[in-house]
Amino acid sequence: MLTCRSLWGSAQFLSYGWRIGFLLSLVLVAVGILVRLRVDETPAFQELRDLEASSTVPVRDIFRGARARRNTFLGLLARWAEGSAFNTWGVFAISYATGALGFHKVPVLIVVTIAALVMAVLLPVSGVLTDRYGARRVYLAGVVCYGLATFPVFVLFGTKSLVLFGLAMVIVFGVVHALFYGAQGTLFSSLYPTKSRYTGLSFVYQFSGIYASGVTPMILTALIAAAGGTPWLACAYLVATAVISVIATALIRERDLYL
Repeated sequence: MLTCRSLWGSAQFLSYGWRIGFLLSLVLVAVGILVRLRVDETPAFQELRDLEASSTVPVRDIFRGARARRNTFLGLLARWAEGSAFNTWGVFAISYATGALGFHKVPVLIVVTIAALVMAVLLPVSGVLTDRYGARRVYLAGVVCYGLATFPVFVLFGTKSLVLFGLAMVIVFGVVHALFYGAQGTLFSSLYPTKSRYTGLSFVYQFSGIYASGVTPMILTALIAAAGGTPWLACAYLVATAVISVIATALIRERDLYL
């Protein structure tokens, strides 16, 4: 998308240029399908399949029993911070930088791309930390760092320096977000037994996207407008999501996990 935006003017990009990136994503879809077809199922699932013990209605299982309901509820709250953080730094920050801060679109997109690449490089590091210290601890550490970094990041944004904006984005999106983004898959999948794991993980991730991800840019925009153009009310909302997720993650009991 950055290349397309650089090659064409605004009119051409809005008319047809934005479609190029989505068409090229078909290559990624093909690669993803090929990789998935070549990856064997986990031994736990193969054993379950051989015993013909898979669940016929797995969505019912993720709400059946106190343990399942508790894990689902806490999972939905625990993901609030990750969902809001991703759409704040990956979506809202772009419009905020080009609008309130007055930066040109291409440099901002370059900054976000660099931050995303840093995150991609650090995700395996998060995986290693997850294997060593446990997904719950690593995810919790990432959410705490996100909450603590929110106000300082917007202070750096307020300097209207592209360099400091880039530094803040690399730290909060590239480094901090990688910490809990890499741990969340293991954490949320461990909330459920093998027979309902895929459904439970998908439900927690996708349903929480409604309130945690999708509406975040609109909420932040409304809060900034309500605060007369200052970002501090929006920052308070982001910190609140971090507090909610910290509490929810801390309440997830190790004995309730399927490790």
